[in-house]
Amino acid sequence: MSEWLSAVRSGQVKLPRFQRFEAWSYSQVQGLLESVLNDLPIGAMFLLEVEGNPPFHPRPINSAPAEGKVSELLLDGQQRVTALWKSLHGGYPEREFFVSMIEKTDYAGTAVKSIKISERDGKRYPLWVDDPAKLLERDLVPVRLLLPGEGANDAAIEWIQTACGDDHANVIKLIKKVNGWRSTVSAFNIPFLSLPKDTSAAQVLEVFTRINTGSTPLSIFDIITADIEQAVGESLHDLLENLNGRVPGLSRYGDVQDIVLRTAALMQDKTPDRPSILNLDWDVVVTTWPRLVAGAEKAVEFLEAEKVIDSARLPIFTAVPALISLWSHATDLSPDRLGEARTLLRKFMWRAFFTERYESSAHTAVIQDVRELTKAIRDGAPDPKPPIFSEDLPSLEDLQEAGWPKKKDRLARAILLVSLQGGATDLAEGEAITTLNATSREYHHIFPDGYLKDHKVALPSNLALNCALITWKTNRTIHNKEPLVYMRDRAEASSLGDDEIVFRLKTHAIPEKPLRENDYEAFISARAEEVETAMNSLTSGRLWSP
Repeated sequence: MSEWLSAVRSGQVKLPRFQRFEAWSYSQVQGLLESVLNDLPIGAMFLLEVEGNPPFHPRPINSAPAEGKVSELLLDGQQRVTALWKSLHGGYPEREFFVSMIEKTDYAGTAVKSIKISERDGKRYPLWVDDPAKLLERDLVPVRLLLPGEGANDAAIEWIQTACGDDHANVIKLIKKVNGWRSTVSAFNIPFLSLPKDTSAAQVLEVFTRINTGSTPLSIFDIITADIEQAVGESLHDLLENLNGRVPGLSRYGDVQDIVLRTAALMQDKTPDRPSILNLDWDVVVTTWPRLVAGAEKAVEFLEAEKVIDSARLPIFTAVPALISLWSHATDLSPDRLGEARTLLRKFMWRAFFTERYESSAHTAVIQDVRELTKAIRDGAPDPKPPIFSEDLPSLEDLQEAGWPKKKDRLARAILLVSLQGGATDLAEGEAITTLNATSREYHHIFPDGYLKDHKVALPSNLALNCALITWKTNRTIHNKEPLVYMRDRAEASSLGDDEIVFRLKTHAIPEKPLRENDYEAFISARAEEVETAMNSLTSGRLWSP
């Protein structure tokens, strides 16, 4: 501990600027101090050795001196080191920590008490918190007296003499007790792992994100933000806040920070992966930011128009940054060119959903496609041929075998999105699906699982073609009824006619005849043909409606 504190004091150990600031509660600090005093492990630290200019801008531990040449960056352990430094230096304005001479922990160890401090008229309350004699009456010793070092030793002796007054026997007794605690703190072993000084920035970030498993782990956006802000003089968080204000719907499709970084890479003709993001030209990011925001606005409008509701129904994330990058070139086009761009982007998006193009090597594949489509949209190049336009579409059999869309199954989710193209009117309540009510919809078996099991149907029930998104009230009513019986029940309950029933089925791309015949296999075949027709239309850039 004494060596760690010395390294922090001299500035040898600092934090990379991307680290968040302290986040521990006072109870966590209290628990850490009890672990130290009872010689219990507090976990290992993780360091990066530094020689010359550090790969990330450093900053000191909170309240520690800013001077000194850094030789190690603390990648993991900030909260623990900060808590130890501040508590031993009395660095918490609203809190003091004391070692109790009589109270014990649940495991019969030395206990630490945390006292809330307030200040009025230049005085700290409770008043006894700065009175050694009053503290001793309460059997409390300030944790700051346990700071290793000669200077701290003199301060501890002075405090003890003031607390004990003329009781010399008690002075000697208390000095022994406090020195025992000070020795424990000074000699407390804090193990560490370190990365060598020649470790690349990308490797450091990979290690950091793997070990950073707290409740709110840092994203790559957080990691690079501090360095970039210093370099370009712009706050990326401010830019992001502006984007969220302009395009609030973007967050429905994934982590906005991740979307932005990958989009920025594509806009600079780079693969949307971590090494490329670390090597972005951030001056260019800032200057092209308005175009990125405009592209995000158009992309979200496009996704909503295509009934791509949210990330829970999104077949593959790769398409989202690509769409923003491509739409960023289409904001000032003439009406004819804009129509052509929309057709191209519809074809691109639905092929991203239905083909295996981005199942592997997605970063390399998507930059190839974006490059070709950018030439067509931005430059007006005729007859674009991005590789994704040559990918094979799934067969009828593939569609029939696609799994349950609630899982992260690309093809299953693509099929589900087809079923939304007609509005996906709720079977009982009659409300079309929107971005506002989508979260209230559940994944419903059109032929209920219980019904298929009762009738010993061999074909699985958890198929994308057997799925419809309906409200929870509707889903709870169906149970294991056969679909036609259910629909008749709802018709009687709601005074609906057959025309309305047929209309609602049609909005989900649900064929009526197999339901009336109660034939599950025929239903799956008929709906597969309907989805195949829709797929062929959408992946050719044409609108489709059931």
